[in-house]
Amino acid sequence: MMSIKAVFLCLISIIITSCASKKDLYYLQDIDQMSLKNDFKFLSIQPGDILDIQIKALNPESVLVFQRQSALTPQQGQLQNRAIDGYLVGEDGSITLPLIGSISTSKKTTQTLATDLQDALRPFIKDPTVNIRILNFRVSVLGEVNNPGTFTVLEERISVLQALGLAGDLTINGNRNNITLVRTANGKTENYNIDLTKSEFMQSSFYNLKQNDIIYVQPNTARVKSSGLVGNTSTLVSILSLAVSLFIVITR
Repeated sequence: MMSIKAVFLCLISIIITSCASKKDLYYLQDIDQMSLKNDFKFLSIQPGDILDIQIKALNPESVLVFQRQSALTPQQGQLQNRAIDGYLVGEDGSITLPLIGSISTSKKTTQTLATDLQDALRPFIKDPTVNIRILNFRVSVLGEVNNPGTFTVLEERISVLQALGLAGDLTINGNRNNITLVRTANGKTENYNIDLTKSEFMQSSFYNLKQNDIIYVQPNTARVKSSGLVGNTSTLVSILSLAVSLFIVITR
């Protein structure tokens, strides 16, 4: 009889320890206690980026040589690249444009490069204006989210929370206390750990994502235990029902 009781108590303890508390599920639990400030910095251009460079002037015919088109079509609730036609940044960090030839993008943002291009174009074009954006700005969200995948972003600003939103938010099994962000820049790969239950990460340098960032949502303790110890929830319920039935029969 004691062995049955021991099994019963053990199963109860497994269920209790496997359940995540509400405190583990809430995001930004201390946000009311903090004064948040996050200064946005424009993205640094990296080798392999594809740049959409729009050049305009008072005389439209003078800029026809620079015009390239990119076809973007709404698909499944988000913008996906159907065809990309822009200026490819080479491994040496340079691009080549008509009239002005090769120009370096190293350590430049889209804003600073636009200013440099305007200065380089003035000998050929009267009052040029330049706007630049990165066409292949993508982020990947993997792990315990409802819609994992790689997402193309047209804006230069997307935060960790917005990327998780694109991926359909975390599942109930996602570990909100330990999100891993993998970032590769200038040939170096760095990892950051993010605790979504606290708001301090919103003031960090990795709150706003950069091109090719990867977010990995680890499974929480309950998910790991359900996978490794008892297989799944239905198995656990079956075992518990059997234990309760045995306990009732034996103790009558």
